[in-house]
Amino acid sequence: MPKFSVKKPFTVLVAVILVVVLGFVSLAGMQTDLLPNMNLPYLLVVTTYPGASPEQVESDVTQPLENSLSTLNGVKNVTSQSNENYSLVILEYQDDTDMDSAMVKASTAVNQLSDSLPDMASTPTLMEMSPDMMATQYIAVDYDGMDIYELSDYVEDSVMPQLERVDGVASVSTTGLVKKSVEITLDQDKIDEVNDKLLVKVSDRLAEAKKQLDENDAKIKNGLAELDTAQSQVDSGKAELDTQKQSLTEQLRDAINQLNAEIPKLEAQIAGLKGELETAQSKLGQLKADPGSLPEVTLPIDDALFASCKEILAKYDPHYDPGALPANLEEAKSDLTKMTAMQASIERAQQALEAEASAMTGGLSIREACAALDAQIMALTAQVQQKDNEIIQLQQKLETAAPEEQDAIRAEIESKKAEQAALQAQLDAATSQRAALDDYRSAESTLSTTRTALQNATVLLKARQEAETSLNESTEELRKTLQQTISTLNTQIDKGEAMLADLNEQRGKLQSMLEGLAANPTDPKLADMAVQLLFSGTEAQLGLGEFQISSGRTQLEAGKTQLDAARKEYESAREEALKSANLDQLLNMNTLKQLIAAQNFSMPAGYIDGGEGDSDQYILKVGDAFDNVDELKSMVLCSIDGIGDVRLSDVADIELTDNADDSYAKVGKNRAVLLSIYKSSTASTSSVSNASTAAMKDLMAENDGLHLTTIMDQGDYIKLIVNSVLSNLIEGAVLAIIVLALFLKDIRPTLVVAISMPLSVLFAIVLMYFTGITLNILSLSGLALGVGMLVDNSVVVIENIYRLRGRGIPAPRAAVQGARQVAGAIMSSTLTTVCVFLPMVFATGMVLELLSDMAWTITFSLLASLIVALTVVPCAGSTVLRKQREIKHPWFDRFLNGYEKLLRFCLKRKAVPLTLAIALLAVSVWRIATMGVVLIPDMGSNQLSITVTVPADTEKEEAFATADAVMDAITGIDGVETVGAMSGGSDSTSNMLMMSGTEGTADNTSFTYYVLLTDEGAGNSKAIQQQIAENTADLNCEVNISASSMDMSALSGSGIEVDIYGRELDDLTTASQQVMELLNSVDGIENVSNGQEAGDEEVHIVINKDKAMRLGLTVAQVYQQISAKLSTNTTATTLKVGSETYTVTIVDKTDAPNLDDLFQMEFTTTTTDDDGNTVNETHTLAEFASRTNGNAYASIARENGSRKISVTSETAEGYNTTLLSRELEPKLAALALPDGCTAEIAGETTQVTEMIQQMVKMIALALLFVYFVMVAQFQSLLSPFIVLFTIPLAFTGGMIGLMIGGEQLSVISLMGFLVLMGVVVNNGIVFVDYANQLRIGGLERTDALVATGRTRMRPILMTTLTTVLAMVTMIFSQDAGSEMGRGMAIVIVGGLSYATLMTLFIVPVMYDLFYRKPPVNIDVGEDGMDDLPDDAAEFAAEFAARREAEDQHAPEPKMPDAEEHRRIKLPKKQKQDENEEGIPQ
Repeated sequence: MPKFSVKKPFTVLVAVILVVVLGFVSLAGMQTDLLPNMNLPYLLVVTTYPGASPEQVESDVTQPLENSLSTLNGVKNVTSQSNENYSLVILEYQDDTDMDSAMVKASTAVNQLSDSLPDMASTPTLMEMSPDMMATQYIAVDYDGMDIYELSDYVEDSVMPQLERVDGVASVSTTGLVKKSVEITLDQDKIDEVNDKLLVKVSDRLAEAKKQLDENDAKIKNGLAELDTAQSQVDSGKAELDTQKQSLTEQLRDAINQLNAEIPKLEAQIAGLKGELETAQSKLGQLKADPGSLPEVTLPIDDALFASCKEILAKYDPHYDPGALPANLEEAKSDLTKMTAMQASIERAQQALEAEASAMTGGLSIREACAALDAQIMALTAQVQQKDNEIIQLQQKLETAAPEEQDAIRAEIESKKAEQAALQAQLDAATSQRAALDDYRSAESTLSTTRTALQNATVLLKARQEAETSLNESTEELRKTLQQTISTLNTQIDKGEAMLADLNEQRGKLQSMLEGLAANPTDPKLADMAVQLLFSGTEAQLGLGEFQISSGRTQLEAGKTQLDAARKEYESAREEALKSANLDQLLNMNTLKQLIAAQNFSMPAGYIDGGEGDSDQYILKVGDAFDNVDELKSMVLCSIDGIGDVRLSDVADIELTDNADDSYAKVGKNRAVLLSIYKSSTASTSSVSNASTAAMKDLMAENDGLHLTTIMDQGDYIKLIVNSVLSNLIEGAVLAIIVLALFLKDIRPTLVVAISMPLSVLFAIVLMYFTGITLNILSLSGLALGVGMLVDNSVVVIENIYRLRGRGIPAPRAAVQGARQVAGAIMSSTLTTVCVFLPMVFATGMVLELLSDMAWTITFSLLASLIVALTVVPCAGSTVLRKQREIKHPWFDRFLNGYEKLLRFCLKRKAVPLTLAIALLAVSVWRIATMGVVLIPDMGSNQLSITVTVPADTEKEEAFATADAVMDAITGIDGVETVGAMSGGSDSTSNMLMMSGTEGTADNTSFTYYVLLTDEGAGNSKAIQQQIAENTADLNCEVNISASSMDMSALSGSGIEVDIYGRELDDLTTASQQVMELLNSVDGIENVSNGQEAGDEEVHIVINKDKAMRLGLTVAQVYQQISAKLSTNTTATTLKVGSETYTVTIVDKTDAPNLDDLFQMEFTTTTTDDDGNTVNETHTLAEFASRTNGNAYASIARENGSRKISVTSETAEGYNTTLLSRELEPKLAALALPDGCTAEIAGETTQVTEMIQQMVKMIALALLFVYFVMVAQFQSLLSPFIVLFTIPLAFTGGMIGLMIGGEQLSVISLMGFLVLMGVVVNNGIVFVDYANQLRIGGLERTDALVATGRTRMRPILMTTLTTVLAMVTMIFSQDAGSEMGRGMAIVIVGGLSYATLMTLFIVPVMYDLFYRKPPVNIDVGEDGMDDLPDDAAEFAAEFAARREAEDQHAPEPKMPDAEEHRRIKLPKKQKQDENEEGIPQ
């Protein structure tokens, strides 16, 4: 390879140009991200269950999902969280699982389980865990002169579409965007007004009865008053009877006249009684209810739709019975039994219809499948049109293109046509499938509409029948009262007629006595008889008066009794009528939701021919959706005879509402809309950030007054880190070139190495591009590390070429021979470095994901440097070193002399260096046992993320005021550039719920702030964080500050976590409290929590099952009715008005109970009385239930089927999680937990332990591979052990570096130890190999070791310094993200520096101790480096021999050159060999 490159320089030049071009093209096309592409083997299953408690979510949703998903192939662990309203199941797969296949299998399992989940639970959503779940950018939008409503419309119409069209943007979500909706709130006053009208119509007779009752009540009161007056007059007459001593004649005449007046009155009274008797009998006959007086109810359904529905039922209902169904709509309205039968028939037909269509719907409902196909058809149509436009553009471009470009354009046109044909085929298939579903969709729509209409008709018909029954039942007591009144009246009439007969007889006697007295006025007998008769007549009149009073009082009291009974029955009848004859059953959320959805309907029914003379076909569309809110208001709910149409506005308030004040979104002190931009999984974070930023700049340039402020941008963060690594890389390369120039003191070989460095980097970038490695912080760190190592091969080759050239060998020959002499050594050293990364294939999990990019990058750079060193360097060296000049290095010569003295001392006093090395090694081992370990070091940033949490019971206005106060506290700090804030936390669960499509109410108890710092502020981030904490200390909120929302420590954790396993939640809670007390007692642990603090206060309704069952109720029935009472809103449909789309929400708070009156809630049950009759009874909740108060669980976690509670904590500043866990472990083991509960340390500690185990395994395997390479190089089993002793020396140096730098062990610093294993042995290989060559040449062991040290000192120091200086820039860098590679750089610098120093002393000592026998040299003949005859060389040798013979007479030079100081006299060899091959290496 060196000979070829020297002989074919232009071939090498072409290859170099090709590598440069491909390198820059690859660099331009590579993605730039923060982290490597990590294929995380996790699936998330999110299921919402509104209104459910964590316990209910666990039993109804989480456990069935776990049982179904845990048996899938490749599933390693199943963990879950059951929270209020939703379930989260996390599936961890084996590392080599194909996640696409796993997603399909999990989706199938979930679909099969969906039918068994509760009706209120949503369809489970599956998501693959990815770093892309975090937003790429947060953008604040405000516009001068716009209020929040105008700004929301502008953002939705102009800003979001522009950003969504940016390449790589997956979605754009908003916070603070005003969303309008139509809210339908049922108004109880309006409902009562309609019910009263209906009641008046239903109970006209009761209303008339009430009027008569009021009139009769007044008459009875007046009659009783008159009777009291008459009674007093009778009493007065009796008193005067004894004193009446007037003339008998006059008295008789007066008595007769009085009788003449009273007898007609009595006759009239008897006639009145008979009239009342006839009235009572008439009322009794009229008591039976007249069904014709009850209202007829009509609903929006006609006979044609009804007949069409029956045809569909005949086709699809497997139990269709036409006799059991109503013949027409009129019969359906009057026959409740047939109406119910038809509803059941519709339900069976719908099930059969769905089953028949399931082959085409793929498990979806017909409605969902049609909607999905419509969306697919629209999307495919747009794509076909887009392809058509692209083809037209390409055809236009073809007409003007150059001839050499036309073939490529034609090929692209054909490709586009092929894509268009494929899309068209998909469109045709989707259209065909949609057409095939049209009949099913039409039938389903007809059945659904008819079923809704029949349900409403059933409600109203039941109400009508119940009203009729109630009226008949309510008059039963009144009928009995009327019968009793008739009986009393008959008795009074009989008495009155007997009294009338007596009065007539008395009047006759008085008339006869008056005539007798007139004939015989002096007859004393007649006078006595007259007096007696007069008195008896007077007494009879008084008796008549008393009878009349008694009769009147009897009548009035009977009337009053009847009136009271009638009034009582009226009130009872009115109450029953209000319960039955009203619209309450129609006016509830579910019925209204069905009615509105059925009326807001528009759907193509199919194709129809044009008819005679018209051969066209037309799409027949049925129905129109509501166009505006007024149309919704005027929607007819039902029509009632005598009342008319009942419209939605008659019973509810319909208004347009918005959420302008529901959430918090501000930038600085101004209200704004915040946008969250999410990138697609295949797009580069940096490219998406750049593209969206460019789009925002264009928008602001086009619209004066528009401000798009970036408050968080991963792209900026990545730029900071990438720029930091690149600057370190360039600075390291410059320092390496300076080192070469200082050692060689010649610009020419320095330029050769300087050229090889970027060429090797570009070569490595080409390999990275084609293997799919992105530019991220780890791959760039590997490249920066590689810069220091990739020059090693070039340095060794150019130094040897330079040395040979100094011996007088011609430049081309020196280039070839110099490269060939060291080819084996540099190949071995490269292999040893590459071999340390070979065990990476055995790593798993986070270690593999994080380190694979770095390992491959270093491998590529080393292989590239090896190829460049053996091709480009010899080619360039043969050109630039044609002219040779003598260069002296006096300072280096003195350094070598001092080293020789010190080395000879160490070889004589071996205990001194060995004791020192072993002592330092022991200190390092002790330190690693007491040093803290972290997974990923913290990184600084120019951005801060702050989470503010206010108490859970804080009112929204007070919470917003606190948020404003925090905003003021932050914006007033120097170094803060921009502050944006929004409602809600920044936890991953919120992001997952958002991505799963789950919407909820705004969380106004937590706020997330994104703080952008100035350049000066970024350098003073710690002080700003401290000042924020001080400024907000007095506020009633909890403030948590993070250095960056992209802190990589989030991959592991930030404190100790203890997982507690058990079955009973109460025992788990008790155990968690014990563990919390234990953690609080350990210094360095703070913010301990078991995650249950957010649990709501719980009121537990305890149902007495026996009592409830005796009343005909089950616990499930009680739950359903209570749950229905507590549900106050539901979404009915959507309303499109122009370009606006409103959600229509129904709110029903007319009967929502509170905790005080919940136990008075009534439950209607059906039981059987003693006679076997079915009767309805009403019972209250208090009769069979009681309540207890407590705290509900905020969440319930499970792992592989076992319940657990995780106690989490944070590690205080200055403490290490690993060290704290070591202190905690024995205390936790001694803790007495409840029976059945176990506790173990998890979280970051577990991950660190796994990481250390994997790294130890990798280091052990790497050590084995390195040993095998050295065995192959040395052809000895002993020599490699001498070189391997440099590895603990490197370990010692790396640990000393970490101790001096105050750094902790991390996965990145352990990576540095792994790299050291492959690097430090290189110097040992060169040292031992050269020593063996000298001993084979005949040199004594000690002299050979000293000669090796002197000869190999310069290349060893040069390669070490180039690598060290490349890393030094990373150590002292203050750029953002430099913390990531600092630990690795310290380990490499410390380990390589110390190991190099020890290599020059300890390796010779170990060699002298264990390698006393000379190496075995197997003689197989001399191959020579150039076997082919070279005439020019022979002539040159001949001429050189002549000159040498002539020069034998000249005096020898007094001062040897510098090379002589580094050369040891070996046994004489042939002059030709020495001239051609120089000093052996």
